[in-house]
Amino acid sequence: MPEITRKCRLTGKEFVITEWEQEFIKKMGFPLPTLCLEERHRRRLAHRNERNLYEDKCDLTGKPIISIYSPEKPYKVYSQEAWWSDDWDSRDYGRDFDFSRPFFEQFKELQLDVPRVALMNTKSENSEYCNVTTSNKNCYLVFGGDFNEDCIYSTFNFHSKNVCDVYWVDKSELLYECIDCNQCYDVMYSRNSTGCHDSKFLFECRNCENCIGCVGLRSKKYHIFNKSYSKEEYEKKVEELKLHTWSGIKKIRAEFDKFRLQFPHRHSYIINCENSTGNHLTNCQNCLNCFDVTGPAKDLKDVVLAGFGMNDALSSNHIGHKSELFYEMLGSFESYNCAFCSFAWMSQNIFYCDLVTNSENLFGCTNMKKAQYCIFNKQYTEKEYEDLKEKIIAHMKSTGEWGEYFPGFISPFGYNETVVQEYAPLEKEEALKKGFNWCDYENPDPKVEKVIPAAKLPESIEDVPDDVLNWAIECEVSKKPFKIIPQELKFYREKDIPLPRKHHEIRHKERLNLRTPWRAWERNCDKCGVNIRTAYSPKRPEKIYCEECYLKEVY
Repeated sequence: MPEITRKCRLTGKEFVITEWEQEFIKKMGFPLPTLCLEERHRRRLAHRNERNLYEDKCDLTGKPIISIYSPEKPYKVYSQEAWWSDDWDSRDYGRDFDFSRPFFEQFKELQLDVPRVALMNTKSENSEYCNVTTSNKNCYLVFGGDFNEDCIYSTFNFHSKNVCDVYWVDKSELLYECIDCNQCYDVMYSRNSTGCHDSKFLFECRNCENCIGCVGLRSKKYHIFNKSYSKEEYEKKVEELKLHTWSGIKKIRAEFDKFRLQFPHRHSYIINCENSTGNHLTNCQNCLNCFDVTGPAKDLKDVVLAGFGMNDALSSNHIGHKSELFYEMLGSFESYNCAFCSFAWMSQNIFYCDLVTNSENLFGCTNMKKAQYCIFNKQYTEKEYEDLKEKIIAHMKSTGEWGEYFPGFISPFGYNETVVQEYAPLEKEEALKKGFNWCDYENPDPKVEKVIPAAKLPESIEDVPDDVLNWAIECEVSKKPFKIIPQELKFYREKDIPLPRKHHEIRHKERLNLRTPWRAWERNCDKCGVNIRTAYSPKRPEKIYCEECYLKEVY
């Protein structure tokens, strides 16, 4: 079966459908895609509001809630406790399918009626302001991170304690402004490092301690900018750097950014993998054009943010945990044989559904628990379900909806509220033109005694009075005011960190910009010239080495 080249019906861009994709899609029972990969990713990501939280009231109990739905949205929103309770039944909102109208149009109407859960934040303790998380304790504004304690302003942090402003960190403690770091302790301003402690400004280091501004080191201590010092010399140099001050941090950050570019960068982070391409892959087999996948994972293509027992999946994101047979799926885990769904949990044989859990054999359902043989939330017998499902599929084929993910207007969020804005940003007019929603609602500014410009903050945390908790700081980038919370101030004082000058959302965006995108380019190794596929664009300034050349250089 040869590869097929098609033109994206939205962009006109040519894209290839491989033999494996054709076989997989045929096995799932769907037609071949009509959109290029970028547009498929865009549609799904536009359904995931990860980090925009609002204050509202539960539509069942009237109690105050924290919600991912802004108050002006036309949805019924229940608190987590109310939504998971037995006080209501999603089948009460079931309706017949109208064969004179498009599927997606009717599905949107169903969404507007069925109550939605305010947050996806389970088994939390004193962690009300977190989303798509589980089992966190004393955490604040943690998103997509699980099994943490005393963590703030972080995304995809796992099994960690006392970390602040991190992205993709695992089994670590006392980290600040770190990206892609694992099993580290007391590390700050570092990236792509493992097993390090008592260090700052590291890049691609392993098992290092008491190091500052270092690149590519292995099992070293008392190094500054890759130069070795005695313990006494190191401590004297550290004192001279004045890393407890804002100007000291700013100075060494600029020096480190230049220093890092003198060293070769590995073309991709693919560890213990077989026949796999992309970036940030671990323990994967036959995973092609995949990014941020932690195995075991097998037979995936065009999958982002996945793993932990994910097998046989195509064109999906935020999936995994012992799942199999996924096509065009978003935010789903512990499920089997599912397609074109957002948030299918612990379920099987689920198609065109939105937030269902512990269910099986559902089609076109939304916000259902422990259900089976339902279509548009209405209960059927097994035979009635199968017969009606086939008729609806035939109808969707006639309208051109079958084999297409939910269009933009189905998303309950504005394009600018969702993670797609982080990876494929659009202005309001362009987003609306493409058929997506937009949210103009803004949370009110914090009530404070005074607002201080970031430029007027003290150099050191030592000079910050306790009543800073009553102030707001004007972000030096967005000019949006933000507050320091007690947990945060305690962390800064204990670690001698100067107050941040930027809003936490600006800091998050800057961390994302330091990572490579979910895309790979063809280019040549800057040492041996061999062809490589890398997430580093040819326009970037880094020297990129193939795996063999990089390992020779480092080891």
